[in-house]
Amino acid sequence: MRMFWKIGLLLPLGLVAIASGTVKSSAQQQDSVSVIPEPAHVSRGNGTLDLRHGLGFDTSVADADAVGVARYLQGLLATTGDGGLMKSSTKGVPQLRFAHRAVHVPRAGEDESYSLEVGADGIVIAASSRAGYLYGAISLWQMLAHNSGEVAAWRIEDEPRFRWRGIMLDSARHMQSEKFILQLLDYMAEHKLNRFHWHLTDDQGWRIEITRYPRLTAVGGYRPQTMPPYQPGSFAPTGPYGGFYTQEQIRRIVAYARERNITVVPEIEMPGHATAPLVAYPEYGSAAKPLTSMPVGWGIYPNLYSPKDATFAFLEDILTEVMELFPSEYIHVGGDEAIKNQWKENPEIQQKLHALGLHDEDALQSWFMARIEKFINAHGRKMVGWDEILQGGLSQNATVMSWRGMQGGIAAAKQGHDAILTPNRPLYFNYRQSEATDEPAGRDPVNSLADVYNFQAQPAELTPAEQTHILGVQGSIWTEYILTEDRVQHMLFPRAAALAELAWSPTAPKDFMDFLQRLPADLKRAEDAGLEPALSVYEVEAHAMPVGAGDHASVILSTQGALGQIHYTVDGSQVSATSPTYREPLSVRLPATLHALAFEGNTALGRPITQQITLASALRRDSRELDPCGNSAGIQMEQDPIRNAERPVFRVVYSRPCCVYRKADLDRFTRLTVGVGSIPYIFQSQGKQLPSRSDATSTQAQIAVHIDSCTGELLAKVPLQPAYRKDGLITLPAVSFPRQTGQHDMCFAVEGADAATVWVLNYIQPMGGDER
Repeated sequence: MRMFWKIGLLLPLGLVAIASGTVKSSAQQQDSVSVIPEPAHVSRGNGTLDLRHGLGFDTSVADADAVGVARYLQGLLATTGDGGLMKSSTKGVPQLRFAHRAVHVPRAGEDESYSLEVGADGIVIAASSRAGYLYGAISLWQMLAHNSGEVAAWRIEDEPRFRWRGIMLDSARHMQSEKFILQLLDYMAEHKLNRFHWHLTDDQGWRIEITRYPRLTAVGGYRPQTMPPYQPGSFAPTGPYGGFYTQEQIRRIVAYARERNITVVPEIEMPGHATAPLVAYPEYGSAAKPLTSMPVGWGIYPNLYSPKDATFAFLEDILTEVMELFPSEYIHVGGDEAIKNQWKENPEIQQKLHALGLHDEDALQSWFMARIEKFINAHGRKMVGWDEILQGGLSQNATVMSWRGMQGGIAAAKQGHDAILTPNRPLYFNYRQSEATDEPAGRDPVNSLADVYNFQAQPAELTPAEQTHILGVQGSIWTEYILTEDRVQHMLFPRAAALAELAWSPTAPKDFMDFLQRLPADLKRAEDAGLEPALSVYEVEAHAMPVGAGDHASVILSTQGALGQIHYTVDGSQVSATSPTYREPLSVRLPATLHALAFEGNTALGRPITQQITLASALRRDSRELDPCGNSAGIQMEQDPIRNAERPVFRVVYSRPCCVYRKADLDRFTRLTVGVGSIPYIFQSQGKQLPSRSDATSTQAQIAVHIDSCTGELLAKVPLQPAYRKDGLITLPAVSFPRQTGQHDMCFAVEGADAATVWVLNYIQPMGGDER
């Protein structure tokens, strides 16, 4: 799969800028500054700075902030192989100097602006704060990385568009290592992102050590297994699944972030998403029966904290320890997806609701959050919550994080409240980023790199005064279906770079193609740091359709970003910049081996694809190429725990397991087989109880194959029995159907499944005729 491909060929060492279709070496005059995020103002100076003998920095005339930032810069240069560039000598080499200046622009919060001037005799970074020094040094590093010769003279005046430039990581569902968190913080700093929103608690896990309540982690930090396999013992992990971050680890992470001008904002969910803490301490729950076991499913659980005094004492104790660990101005308290059935059914809670003079449970949640906010405010902090905290009335000083589109942020700003925009379309990075068949697991539909880059973060409905309440933007990644750190990297990078430019750079002009030209250098730096970003925007996708008697195929090549030119071969030779240029659909004789790669000038964008094209492969459809029936968005997921090294990705639509193969060429096949898997039903929805696996019996489930629509003529039935309660990918026996003519949609709908089983689809393979 592409996410495991290294990108060493993406930008050859010593090549630093792409312009006008050619790559310019470091010794040549540079026509643009390849910096991400793009600076606010850039002007070209005269001449170049000769760095062949290094760049000096004199610690004896620098303040402590400058010395610290210079050391940080030297560390950055070391990651890109340029560690020897900076010298302590002041003789015979140009100098790097840091200059303190007055606050550049009066604003709430820290002045993060800087100026960077590269002249023929040296470099000057000027700022009013350490943050400005830091960001000037990061821009300089991007200009110097992989460059040991000359750098053009430039002047940059730069400042951020938004105060809040964030990434949210869910560590509750699948936990990441401390090492990974530090890597993420490095990447954020290198892109001038300054808020790390850390989702530490949820139904499936409590990840923060609270010394006063050790059962939160001893019990709530672990679930019996990650997700249940069908064959007991076949893929079950050894022992409980989970873990937590110790307070010592958290202090290290917070200090590491602070050195990089990043504030870590903890999230402690309430009143919902609270199953883990309520299994540990059930006396603070609202359910009629105390919770006794940790869940192993996803979705929205109905378990809420009880709004009684003892619960608030419990939560205030927790928040006290949280605030001791995190000096953040903001404390995130969740507030989302609180299903209130337990409050409605609990007589004591209903009595309290009426005693408080509240008209419904939404108002009770508002009262609950207002009481928590008062406690947080009393400790000199501010409360932030998801946009559901608007329901029932917003707390006095609360900040709204808008995720269900823009409306929550708009409503908050109109009420005079601050808001942060992280709408799931397009700023949720657990959504897939391309339509490619080798994209890893993620939600549908696609949030592409361009979608992120072009997001309009200034709602037209707001007046200029109301716009000032939009603190900034955030990219968020939830990890229910993002099981491992390499998958998280693939989903975050480089969309986080596009987010950084959205958050930092001026509103206009914005040029996605210019961003794509600056991105290869950024991806190379990410590779240098040991990361594996997605190359989806550059890499070639090939779509083959059989033509004629089935001995030829028409092949369409494309890239998501449409940058550069695609070169290809079909004669078995490796592809290069001198290979034929793709201009129109190819006609290839089957079978054929296609090599294809996009180039900008002589620079390869990504890695070449190699695809064996046969009649069978041209007819095959991966689940990622199918449409869900109706309007239900699907989830592309791996089986959890991971079943094998291939890690097949399956489409699942919990509400309706049904998919459509568009425009099937039924002149060419009369048989087909299907690759499927099955998982226990693990998606809690709107407070409904999960089906009991003990209720499941031997199934007569089948896939009904209809022509033209899901109510059209029945062509075939594919029995699912061979795959029932088996882990992994199972290829079902082929079935035949009467010959048809022409192109038709084919509907594949699961029927007769027991309630405890979810059938997931990996591919559909037509068969029949000469399958060259």
